[in-house]
Amino acid sequence: MGQPVGVRLSPSAPISFRIPSCMQVTSLSQVFSHPSFLTILVTILIVIANIMIGVSMLPRDIRQKRYTLHRIVYGAVLVSFGVFLVVTHRLLGNSIFNYCVLAYFLTVIPLSRRWNVTAHAIVSSIGLVLLVGVAAFSIL
Repeated sequence: MGQPVGVRLSPSAPISFRIPSCMQVTSLSQVFSHPSFLTILVTILIVIANIMIGVSMLPRDIRQKRYTLHRIVYGAVLVSFGVFLVVTHRLLGNSIFNYCVLAYFLTVIPLSRRWNVTAHAIVSSIGLVLLVGVAAFSIL
């Protein structure tokens, strides 16, 4: 639930406080033990892996082989971000920014695939920056 900080339950009991889970984290150990941070960290790492898969499939001769993997990893990004939204909703509540980033991942990134390979890479990289923003504004 929260970290012990200092409430006395009985006169002889030691002091122990509980910080509600809706408060912002203040130390590095609290950041890495926060469930929302762990889910957004996994999402960010999956996005990085998907960008690397996308870059590796630039040569036309291997594009068709890696396209399926690229789509599966993109689906994993959406699932992981969905888990983040559920966990954050239960602990802190989601902001409109979180839902805007989800809309970006559901609409802009798939549409950018039709424009150009370079444009798709740039749009996907912007999505990664937005995820880092979600991590910074939601948890920290």
